[in-house]
Amino acid sequence: MIVGLQGVKTGLGPNMENPAEITLGEQYAATIDWWRDVGVDYLFTDEIEPILQDEGLAKPQHAPAPKQEPEAEKPAEPLVKTINLPQDLAAFRDWWVGPDNPFVNGHSARLAPIGKPEAPIMVMIAMPELEDRDSLLAGAQGRLVGSILRAIGIDPNATYLASALPCHTSLPDWGQLGTDGLGAVLAHHIALAKPRRVLLMGSKLPALLGQNPAALPESFSTISGTATLSTFSPDRLLDHPRQRARLWKRLCQWTATA
Repeated sequence: MIVGLQGVKTGLGPNMENPAEITLGEQYAATIDWWRDVGVDYLFTDEIEPILQDEGLAKPQHAPAPKQEPEAEKPAEPLVKTINLPQDLAAFRDWWVGPDNPFVNGHSARLAPIGKPEAPIMVMIAMPELEDRDSLLAGAQGRLVGSILRAIGIDPNATYLASALPCHTSLPDWGQLGTDGLGAVLAHHIALAKPRRVLLMGSKLPALLGQNPAALPESFSTISGTATLSTFSPDRLLDHPRQRARLWKRLCQWTATA
């Protein structure tokens, strides 16, 4: 690095009155002396390097440490693997509304399932209604479900009612809930309840339970060997008469295979 060679014409040595007689080497040495006198003896880049150090001297001892690639984060284990799920239906229902259930994400009342094991049908909705306080499906959605059950010859009081979430939740992240293992918890619940059939009422529930997400609404399937029919949520059915008619047709086909 040679800086200011053309500008060094005075104070360079004995030939200062006749610059033409100053050799290139003398100009270079004078320039280096000038930079050394003002205290500039390093070239500053991303890494500091001495530019005026005599050959053979040791290099700087504090060499920068080599950059290390950050370790890839290990994916977190599904939340369900950290849970000891009760193996008895009564104990499961207590756990479902208790403080140890990690799938509670709301401030509404936690509501337990309703019904006895081995019911003719288990109806599972996505979550309790916002107006539900003491029991599941206590409002307009519950009245619709009751009408559907009576239409296919099932006493609503003999039905097992459950929800995929223990309390009403605003905008639940169903994808994350699936990753956390909520589907495995619900399948465990179905296995404990042992219903003859399962009616899933909610567009997010089939995929959560391992069903084909591309399957048509009102599709037939099985969960843990139990005949299952999927359909829309009760609130959607209330707003769409054509969907209710479509469900009625599929229910007739479904129950005819009993």
